[in-house]
Amino acid sequence: MFLTIMPATPTTDLTQLVARLPQPLHQLQGRSAKALMLPDNIVCFQRRAAADLNKPRRGRALHHRFVLICALRTAVTVCVDDQSIRLKSGEGLLVFPFQFHHYAEPQQTALSWLFVTFELAAPEALATLRYQPFQLTPQLRTLAAELVAAYETERTADLSVLLLALLLERLRRIKPASQPAEADAPAQPGLMLRVNQLAQRNGEPLGLGEMARTLGISPSHLRARFRASCGVSIGRHLRQLRLEQACGLLRLGPQRVSEIAEQCGFASIYSFSRAFRLAYGVSPLAYRHSGRAAPVSRGRRTSKHAT
Repeated sequence: MFLTIMPATPTTDLTQLVARLPQPLHQLQGRSAKALMLPDNIVCFQRRAAADLNKPRRGRALHHRFVLICALRTAVTVCVDDQSIRLKSGEGLLVFPFQFHHYAEPQQTALSWLFVTFELAAPEALATLRYQPFQLTPQLRTLAAELVAAYETERTADLSVLLLALLLERLRRIKPASQPAEADAPAQPGLMLRVNQLAQRNGEPLGLGEMARTLGISPSHLRARFRASCGVSIGRHLRQLRLEQACGLLRLGPQRVSEIAEQCGFASIYSFSRAFRLAYGVSPLAYRHSGRAAPVSRGRRTSKHAT
């Protein structure tokens, strides 16, 4: 599976482009802007060694943020949920929130990979990019370079946000290339992906019994299959999903902490606060305040969920 960029306008010289513009009949009636897709809480960083790809924690990462990967040098396999995607030099990939991911089979020990992690209020806008590697065309490389430069030099995050929004809009215009007959991806979604879909369906957490019935297997069989294929218990995985969903709601949503606890499937605000503090070392309210009040320096904010 692969994504290709739609052909750009053949003529790129500004003088020639201007010559093609029409003479408007109504100079005060133009095109109206639609709702903008603006990312938030952007973190840019690099990896130069294959051994560093699975840091800060070993094994599969899971969080509520997007991870935009640009493989500038060295091929590595990116394992996302139940799929293995070979990302070659000069290619990129977007990992979505709540997707388990880790890295394997590096072509070389030395590499040059750019990571841009961010949050987005409407993740469905990028749905066509799920599991789809894409080419880093000169246009995308230029936008990525401008984004990194702004991230490093600007005193506020405004320019970084706008540049990343433009980059994401360019990615949205990518069209899937024709699939080869022997596609690497499975025809049916894997167990982890199905569990993630059920866990987030309609925003209503499902119990293990109801989830097993939906999948057509017994709860004990579901537990065994999930641990065997994913390397973690399904209970721990679902709890982490709920906590990461809560992180996103605390940062981006207006709900009270008690409402978020209920929405994420916790029996009470006390059990939610206890689980949240155990997982992240701070209370939900402190997490919300630190995320909203953190000073923006050189266009960056720190996040423990960076990768």
